[in-house]
Amino acid sequence: MKEYRTFKKCSYLGPKGTYSEIAVGKYFSKNVSLIPLQSISDVFEMVQNKEVDFGVVPIENSVEGSVNITMDLLFEKSDIQVVGECVVPIKHFLLSYESLELTQIKKLFSHQQAIGQCSKFIKNRLNNPEIIFTASTANACEIIKDVPGSAAIGSENIVNIYNLKVLARDIQDSKSNSTRFFVIAHSDNFTKFEDPEQNYKTSIICSPKHNEPGVLYNMLKTFKEKNINLTRIESRPTKKQLGEYSFYIDFEGYKEDKDVKTALVKLEKMSSFFKILGSYPKWKERE
Repeated sequence: MKEYRTFKKCSYLGPKGTYSEIAVGKYFSKNVSLIPLQSISDVFEMVQNKEVDFGVVPIENSVEGSVNITMDLLFEKSDIQVVGECVVPIKHFLLSYESLELTQIKKLFSHQQAIGQCSKFIKNRLNNPEIIFTASTANACEIIKDVPGSAAIGSENIVNIYNLKVLARDIQDSKSNSTRFFVIAHSDNFTKFEDPEQNYKTSIICSPKHNEPGVLYNMLKTFKEKNINLTRIESRPTKKQLGEYSFYIDFEGYKEDKDVKTALVKLEKMSSFFKILGSYPKWKERE
């Protein structure tokens, strides 16, 4: 991954203190200038306009599943490719500017995914607060400053940034909760790389030509025939008509490998839409 770290600018879903910022820090270490933005769409736009070298966006959570806006934008943006991935363990904290008892919380702010990941805690420990979704967990912490009787769900990383009080720790439903992030770049700005010592993953999107019995089975059989291991498959509506779907597939292997190329050529012939999002080194925590 040394090729990436010579670049200087990376956009992510801000403001300062989000899990996306944590992902940037884990992936790039300190050799990058951080550009926090208000939405995932803004991250894609800056990468597409070549205003930054990279963007970091959430793609899936182990509890709440895929991040639909990221999936849709990967489908729509033809000049964006995935060049890396990062996995961040998620530990949610209940935060406030006030020393509130849990039952005193009237309004609870956070990103929709964070709210969903803490649903049991909210149901069992809080007194039916009003739930307000925000653009990010850090954005929630900014908002509650002016809302009496309110709290936010966010990361421990954000406590000192906003001088918040911790009302409860590790409130996520699953203690093994984690979010996977994609590192994206403009196709023109990224040089092809290949390192035989790396373990690669490849991500693609495809839509079958015909909606008929067994079509998905036949598409996936191309991977089985070449002994290619799938690590993720998700469907999303094509937004053309009811019942039409595109499939997002991750698998182990590099796109230029002989067996992978053979499978992808066969799959493309079966598809009305086909896009290789990118091949990238499989995430590995630094020792």
